[in-house]
This record gives sequence, structure tokens and C-alpha cells, in this order.
Amino acid sequence: MNDFWIGTKANAIGRSSKTVKEFLEKNWAEGLSTEESIKLTVRSLLEVVQTGAKNIELSIMDGFGSFRQLSLNELEAVVSEIEKEKEVEQQRLRDRRAATAASQAAMGRRAGDE
Repeated sequence: MNDFWIGTKANAIGRSSKTVKEFLEKNWAEGLSTEESIKLTVRSLLEVVQTGAKNIELSIMDGFGSFRQLSLNELEAVVSEIEKEKEVEQQRLRDRRAATAASQAAMGRRAGDE
């Protein structure tokens, strides 16, 4: 894996960096917590990595120069949380489409009654 994220606002370099940069530019916001920043970073990498946490390495450096690498277990937990959020959003979209279709069908029946 040749992609990684640099914590200077929102940036990425390496293979597929354009896709990652675009994702970060679209979704990054001032004032993100460390946890939110980690999740955003992992989400951006999942845009270009199909195999989940096992091919992601993520290190964190705070404002004081402290540096640590996230463990595979930590990354897997973040990936799992992201996948659950995606499932909830997909179900919400399916429900919305079903409600719209039902509403349109009901409107069509009423229009046919006239």
C-alpha cells in the first residue's frame, strides 16, 4: 500500500492520492476530534482500498510531537463502525425510496379515480 494521509489540514500522497484528496477536501472540517479525524482518514482510504483494515497503516502525531501507530485491532474497529454506518445509511435510502414509490403509486391511483 503506497497511500497515506498527512495531517496538515487534509492531504494525501501516493497512488490513488487524487481520489483520497478529493474525499478529504469534501468531508474534512475544522475542529474534528482525534477520533473523528481517524475515522475520516480511514473512510478516505477505504475509497481506494477494497480489503479493509488489513492493508491500511495509520499513524497519529499530536501537536506535541507524540507519535503512535494504530494497531490492526484499532483499525478493524474503525472499519467495522464505518461499515455499520454505511449499512444504516443504505437502509435509510431504501426506506426513503420505498416511501416515495408508495406515495407515487397512491397518487397514481387517486388520479386514475378521477
